[in-house]
Amino acid sequence: MTRRQALLTFAAFAPPAESLFDGSTFRNFRTPTQTTGPEVSWRIHDGVIETIPDARRQCDLWTQAEYEHFDLSFDWKLAPGANSGIKYLIQASATDKLRDAQGEFLHETSLGFEFQLVDDSSPAGITPTHISGALYNYLPASESAALPPGQWNSARLLLHQGHVEHWVNNRRVLAFDLGSPALSAALAAKRLNSARMLERLHRRRSPIAFQHHESLAAFRNIRILILPA
Repeated sequence: MTRRQALLTFAAFAPPAESLFDGSTFRNFRTPTQTTGPEVSWRIHDGVIETIPDARRQCDLWTQAEYEHFDLSFDWKLAPGANSGIKYLIQASATDKLRDAQGEFLHETSLGFEFQLVDDSSPAGITPTHISGALYNYLPASESAALPPGQWNSARLLLHQGHVEHWVNNRRVLAFDLGSPALSAALAAKRLNSARMLERLHRRRSPIAFQHHESLAAFRNIRILILPA
């Protein structure tokens, strides 16, 4: 039985996907360092989680639970020019000191693979490895499938037995296997410590992170289905 056949069989009898966001609390979420709560960097209103763009401590939003084989779905919306992403296979976190027009602020980041979410019409989304649905900085999305800023999009992230798929608005824009020649070459081409960590992938089970990237990003209908190992 192929992996796809096994997943189809599982899907036919699987329990419903679990809702990670109840629409009103951060019950299933935390920050990377847990020095503060999510409400320092994020807010909830009308059943939506969104970033506080000008927060002085800008923390990625981590799930409380860790996952290894999963099918994650969610809706997302960005302001014009905004940038965000979903981090998975997280190997570490870091707290960086950055500056903006208001002075210094802290950013708690997640070091892992990133399902890129961006305003594709902005300078940040001009290359195939940076458009929505790409594996940020490493593997390109096959097309720009995201709607313009201000509109809700749907997305899906599948990770199962080393196989990964990125979906945007019901279109599969990227599929790859961990350890594939294409991914290995893309990681080797980057002279970054994060790329070396992702090559080694010491952690195969980790939280999932919603990225805070100094801009307005909103999420809702966050659901996850645990897949068989």
